Amino acid sequence: MNQVLGEKMQRLDAAKKKYQATKERLTSEKNAQDYLERANKVSENDYKESNNMLEEVDKEIRLQKETLFKESQKLFKLRAEQANLIGDISGTLSASRNL
Repeated sequence: MNQVLGEKMQRLDAAKKKYQATKERLTSEKNAQDYLERANKVSENDYKESNNMLEEVDKEIRLQKETLFKESQKLFKLRAEQANLIGDISGTLSASRNL
């Protein structure tokens, strides 16, 4: 009877050790999971922030392209006007020399 009781006590001790090891592993895995979830949230927030910045930069680029186009059109018109004025001046100078 003592031998049976001793064997059961050994099995109980082994089961307790196995339980404690499993419990510690579970705690360790839970901590790892919590860490990974926090890191994931940080990464998601960084991604969203980067996306927002990218959208703002794209919008700014579009606005700058539109402004550049408008300014190029103004410059084109001013150069055409300059060419006309230079022609008028040349014509007036020629006319005044002929007088």
